[in-house]
Amino acid sequence: MDFHAKMIAPCGLDCSVCIGALREENPCTGCWGPDDAKPEFCSSRCRIATCAVRKTLPDGFCDECPQYPCAETSERENRYMNDYPLSESPMDNLAFIRKEGMAAFLERERAKWSCPSCGGTICVHTGCCAACGTDHAHRKSRPEQP
Repeated sequence: MDFHAKMIAPCGLDCSVCIGALREENPCTGCWGPDDAKPEFCSSRCRIATCAVRKTLPDGFCDECPQYPCAETSERENRYMNDYPLSESPMDNLAFIRKEGMAAFLERERAKWSCPSCGGTICVHTGCCAACGTDHAHRKSRPEQP
């Protein structure tokens, strides 16, 4: 998986490390992609993706909203920091993008989510490399930069 700006969700999650984007057949193209390529949750049930206020924001990212953080972004932050083998902070991601820029963020993501064994992408949901299957779930948080 290559890391691209179009794979950064409005909430700050990196869709590149999502199990849907890493599947071999019909991979998800991320939150900015067409709905028919997304899992059902992302295409129709995600309140962030369907948020009318967010859609009016200059670049569509949640941190520009006057209601940020809202209940939906707070729930997403909590879930991705606590419910999966590797933690991910959408709010920290957006803050980093604003401070350092998208190119620096994508480079950081590439370093943190690339499997040291084969260079494949580690899935945030499983903790395993999508390419070689190496389990990185023993790590408390997402992989550190080399």
